[in-house]
Parts: sequence; structure tokens; C-alpha cells
Amino acid sequence: MTLMTSTLDSVIVIWHVAVNNADAETAVSACTEDVEVTGLAGSLSGREELADWVGSAGIKLMPKEAYDVPGGIVVAQEVTWPGSPDFDPAAPPTRYFTAFGLRDGSISAIRRFATLEEARSHRAAA
Repeated sequence: MTLMTSTLDSVIVIWHVAVNNADAETAVSACTEDVEVTGLAGSLSGREELADWVGSAGIKLMPKEAYDVPGGIVVAQEVTWPGSPDFDPAAPPTRYFTAFGLRDGSISAIRRFATLEEARSHRAAA
């Protein structure tokens, strides 16, 4: 992994591992109670909604690069959905950019974007 930041905050690493293992309890423990999540398909808020998503998404997120932004970190990820009924293991991963807002050592916002420019220009902190 090539990092364009001093370090990938450990809470973001914990969140990725938990999501990749569909471990909703650990994923939400890395987040604030009022965590805000927005993606290309919609949004949700709070730990309970995030836990539901983690438990059902069937997603795998492989961090590739990270960039410091005001209030957080943008992570470039290679994304696959092996839990999806139409998953093709031969298909290449999709690349997304997620802006993680950080507050008091926890993730306060998770915002997914199609391009690095969009992710870096958006306010990361919530």
C-alpha cells in the first residue's frame, strides 16, 4: 500500500478489516454514534444503520493509497462484492475513493466518491 499521508489511522484499518469480515459490531465500534455514510447509491446515518449495511453488503475493500485532507483521510480502494449474486471473480475490482471524517479518535463520516478529485474537494469531517 502506498500512503500519501503519515499513517493510515488505525481506526480506519480496524473498520476496513471489520467490513471485509462482515463484522458489524467491530465496524460500528470504530465510529461515532452519529456516523454519517454517503455513497453513490444513497446515504445512512447512525451506528444501527451502518451495522445493517456491514452485515448485508458482502463487500471487500482493499485500501491502496491514502491522502490527508482537512478533518480526515481519503482512501483509494479496490472494491469487489463477492457477496453479490452477480459477482464475477474474473472481473477486475472497481476503484472508489472514500473520505473518512475523524472526530475524537473515531470515524464520524464515510463518504464514497468515484474520483480522487471529488473526494479531496469534499469536506471530510462531520
